[in-house]
Amino acid sequence: MPRFIIFVRANSDSESGLKPSTDVFEAMAAYNATMVEAGVMLSGEGLLASSRDSRRIAFHNSDAPTIQSGPFPTNELVSGWWILKVKDIEEAVSWAIKCPFKEGAITEVRRIAEMEDFGEALSPEMKRKEEEMRTQLEKLAKTE
Repeated sequence: MPRFIIFVRANSDSESGLKPSTDVFEAMAAYNATMVEAGVMLSGEGLLASSRDSRRIAFHNSDAPTIQSGPFPTNELVSGWWILKVKDIEEAVSWAIKCPFKEGAITEVRRIAEMEDFGEALSPEMKRKEEEMRTQLEKLAKTE
């Protein structure tokens, strides 16, 4: 089954640095629990405001990258995400529209690229290395 990521777009509330209310935490915990119980949620996290420990790195041909400290414009940011493993985009959207957000919140659903999506551009050696890395990552995740 394909994996999809639901991005939560930042807004003035998420960038304000104020902590969400207990009601918001409870609603999100219930939403997450529903997805975990359904067996579709692989991960999900929220991000701190871009004014806290954030950097934007821009790469330029052969020059050294430039590094800029936050805060960044709200309309260019993500404030969190969920990764779901579901049968198709319609199922991913059906979960995204159940988010307990208030008016004005925006989410974006995108399919995560899998090795087979790259076809012949990914050599057998690269596929093997990618599979080895994913195995290592799974082991690391289980030890945390």
